[in-house]
Amino acid sequence: MEGYPEPSPREFLGGVLAAPDRPPGPSVVRWDGLGPEAAARLVAEVVPDLVEVCTSGSTGPAVRWRHSRWQLWTEAHLLAGLVRADRPRAVLSFAPPTHLYGLVATVLLPAALGVPVCYWPRYGLPAPALDAGRWLVVAIPWAFPVLLRDPSVLGRREHVTVLHSTATLPATAAEFAAATGPGRVRLVEVFGSTETGAIAHRQRTGPSLRTPGARAPEPWTLMDDVRFAPGPAGRLTVAGPRLALGPDGRPLPRWTTDDHVRRLDDRAFRFRGRRSRLIKVNGRRIDLGVLEERLRAVLDCADLACVPVADPLRGEHVELLVAAPGEPCLVPRRTTEVLRELGVTVGRITIVDRIDRGATGKLRGPAVRRVAGP
Repeated sequence: MEGYPEPSPREFLGGVLAAPDRPPGPSVVRWDGLGPEAAARLVAEVVPDLVEVCTSGSTGPAVRWRHSRWQLWTEAHLLAGLVRADRPRAVLSFAPPTHLYGLVATVLLPAALGVPVCYWPRYGLPAPALDAGRWLVVAIPWAFPVLLRDPSVLGRREHVTVLHSTATLPATAAEFAAATGPGRVRLVEVFGSTETGAIAHRQRTGPSLRTPGARAPEPWTLMDDVRFAPGPAGRLTVAGPRLALGPDGRPLPRWTTDDHVRRLDDRAFRFRGRRSRLIKVNGRRIDLGVLEERLRAVLDCADLACVPVADPLRGEHVELLVAAPGEPCLVPRRTTEVLRELGVTVGRITIVDRIDRGATGKLRGPAVRRVAGP
């Protein structure tokens, strides 16, 4: 197939695991040629007993954590259970297998479902020659602009299930749902980390996709094998058999994430913000993720990011990076209008060519080049 080598499932699995820090190139892998028992045997043969996975390094030095083959394969089946009712016939994945989400969702989830997968690691690739009709898209934030710009990527869109993790859902997700048509998109979000694997899930359809930020988002429900554990007040602490392995080779007894949550009952919570994305300005706590979501709804731009900045005079405050806006002259006014509603001010607005993000969409460093700014 032009543009897409077709390694066998064994070759693809072996290649990913042999070079865990180097993602594979564009690929189509035909898991539909194997039955479930053959796929399970292949995973048992090729995937080692222990697999090291690195954190993204977006909030500190990257750390390697070990997960067992059983944990990874179990998580793939849990994710399959979240999407199987939609009867996907093929997977289009944007998530690099250098991180836990991509390793499970790009490499192992298609095996658990028994469907072909096209791995799409970069912009500018041709549409995959898979006429599936019913798709599962393993998404990261930049996937939605790709799908919007070229509708031929998914061909016939009888139904699209989108699996999304690792970052705040971008406004382009709602645009993609609207462009695909009423009732044809279901979004399944997965909440987790390298240390914990998938912790919780929720789904969005219809109005909850079309009106980002207009109302409180749906609560998160714990995965079947995860439970709350004692921990610091207001923080998310969980236990379960898929937590990363400790020095003794057993799953950690519990893990407290960087997330602030409000527990609703024994199985559900609302997300209130990530510790690394919560700052205080003039005594008021601000969730930069919520701030970015509101701004994306009103600014026509390729990307944007709110960056916390320490200032010796004002303390911590926010600077806004806006990449390639359609109407640069309108950015300050529209930003001010949104922030006034939230009672927030921005120290500086900077227009840039693009914003440096890691493979999963997390902010990695400063903007590539400053074009203009006050």
